[in-house]
Amino acid sequence: MEPIAVKSGGFLIDELITTSMKCWFAQENIMDESLSESERLQSAIRAQELNNRRNQLIRAIDQKSGDASPSPSTKSYHTYFEKGTKK
Repeated sequence: MEPIAVKSGGFLIDELITTSMKCWFAQENIMDESLSESERLQSAIRAQELNNRRNQLIRAIDQKSGDASPSPSTKSYHTYFEKGTKK
């Protein structure tokens, strides 16, 4: 995978959109009660990884565009798997 620093702005935006969609689908799987606990856990891990990549891409786009203000970059999914927590 090519380092973020050498990617064009357009490529970064394209990758951000793709990563955001993958993250959204992983988040949907976390809440899908028809999946096993193991599958949901794997989806939570994948969502965290994708969200991390998404944040990196947002920061890179901010830098390339000259935006000095930091973008929000935190989100956690761990509470979905705490015992006793139901929707």
